[in-house]
Amino acid sequence: MAGGDKGFGDVQREYFDLADRERFEFLTTGPGFSETEDALLAPFAAAIRPPFLEIGCGEGGNLARLASRGPCVGVDLFQPKVAFARESVPGPSFAVADGSALPFADGAFESVFIRDVLHHVEDPPAVLREAARVLRPNGLLLLIEPNGRNPIVKLQATVVAAERQSKKFNTDYVAGLLADFDIDEVATAHPLPLRRLFFHYQWGFPRLAEIGWTRSLLTRTELFLSRFVPPRYWEHVVATAHRAG
Repeated sequence: MAGGDKGFGDVQREYFDLADRERFEFLTTGPGFSETEDALLAPFAAAIRPPFLEIGCGEGGNLARLASRGPCVGVDLFQPKVAFARESVPGPSFAVADGSALPFADGAFESVFIRDVLHHVEDPPAVLREAARVLRPNGLLLLIEPNGRNPIVKLQATVVAAERQSKKFNTDYVAGLLADFDIDEVATAHPLPLRRLFFHYQWGFPRLAEIGWTRSLLTRTELFLSRFVPPRYWEHVVATAHRAG
């Protein structure tokens, strides 16, 4: 790499190689923020069918909410994250694996859940092909990605090198990635994620979230202003699809 420039994979490994305890706690119990996670994942928790697989499980923050749905497995490319998840989330099985080369038999799962992973890999279609392979016929794919049209997502993608690829993700782009699936819905969620920004453990003010009136005020402000945000600019792209055939 000329001039010492880092390649895409190097940037991702540097960003994700270590387990992030603060992030896990922020996602699962952080006041003012964990409630937004509950709301985001509730429809997926209701729809998911076991046995299910999460590709890119990280520290296990999603599985902490989803594991009660039944037998499940979490895989991640980074061993420290998998080790942390094993200790922090009871119930699921975990494995270190590349999402584009999963160590599971064809048709091993009824559902596959992928969140905030595809914009971190060089070949998103390869991950989706593996997801389709390990799904049973008519198996369910559940997907969440950042919406690159959202101003806060754009800001994060500008500031954080590992997030740059999220700029191209939107409902149209995700629908294109799912061309080999039978798509049920590609939509957006979270109109105005003020709490996710202001209470964020890295670039926000998480201590303010411990004050009840601050949480209440920001929640009411978010709900009021969100009425004026067109859905195309909401924070997340959320999709459900089934394995074709």
